[in-house]
Amino acid sequence: MKVAVIGAGIAGLTFSQLCQQRGHDVTIFEKSRGRGGRLAAKRLDWGTIDIGAQYFTAYDLRFKEQLATWLQEGAAERWDFTPFVTTDEGVSPSPDNTERYVGTAQMNSIAHSLSTGLNIQVSTEIKALHRTSENNQWRLQDKHDQFLDESFDAVIVSAPAEQSAKLLTGTALKTRIPQQIDEPCWTLALATRGKVNADIQGVFGDNTVAWLSRLSARPQRAASPEYDDLWMLHFSADWSRDKDKHSEDAMVQIGINWLNSKLQQHTHSPLELVHHYRHYWRYARLKSNYEQPKILLDKSSNIAAIGDWLVGGRVEGAYLSALDLAEQWFD
Repeated sequence: MKVAVIGAGIAGLTFSQLCQQRGHDVTIFEKSRGRGGRLAAKRLDWGTIDIGAQYFTAYDLRFKEQLATWLQEGAAERWDFTPFVTTDEGVSPSPDNTERYVGTAQMNSIAHSLSTGLNIQVSTEIKALHRTSENNQWRLQDKHDQFLDESFDAVIVSAPAEQSAKLLTGTALKTRIPQQIDEPCWTLALATRGKVNADIQGVFGDNTVAWLSRLSARPQRAASPEYDDLWMLHFSADWSRDKDKHSEDAMVQIGINWLNSKLQQHTHSPLELVHHYRHYWRYARLKSNYEQPKILLDKSSNIAAIGDWLVGGRVEGAYLSALDLAEQWFD
């Protein structure tokens, strides 16, 4: 069977491996230049930054088995730190028992591990799916309105719910996808000069910045002669909702002011900004109050949808979504 998988995130890569292991011919189509989805890493002249997910957790035994493989390969490592939380005065420790992991040296390393042996067509955005009447196969139309030369027996869509719904227009799955379940997020990387208490590595934030990562403190991060620390700020969904309300200069100023304000008790002097980079995620994280459809599969048409949004979000959810579909489709 020839299978097309739309999206090279954790869900798409995992299902593709399972499908290929069963002898099927799989092609993955990814609209960006890389793989990993929201585990994306951005290479800049002054460094490489994780602009999406900052860590992941593992609770399900099936995902723990995969994590063990990544740890053995060196594609992942535990990020062992005490989280801080923001207060009116700044930040303070808030210990918990959560085990957090990161891809090493970048988050998308685990996606690259899952990509081994797969046929991935990057920079190929699929705009629409068409079911042929003569042989019941699927034709894929790209963003230039051109049909790909190949036809496929089955299509798996692994994209955020909103994008999946658009691609699945005209199929039996369209009405089963919840609407507007993702929230946006502006991310801002700041490279700074200045000494900061080494204990501060991750901070749960406030109504402006929801999460702060000290990327330069994560496992296997290479030091830079240009700056002392590299920070990643994830702005809150409410703050990010209107993505055009702040110019880049204004956003950077808000970010460095927030950082200095929250860390002032843990620095000798205000941090000096050296470099910055920002990225907007339209579909960054799930809203908490929506009903998950679990598995989306129409066997009569050989079409399905997978993704973290089907299993509560997170990296683990993306992986489990692919496993759940494979279990129902193949077993």
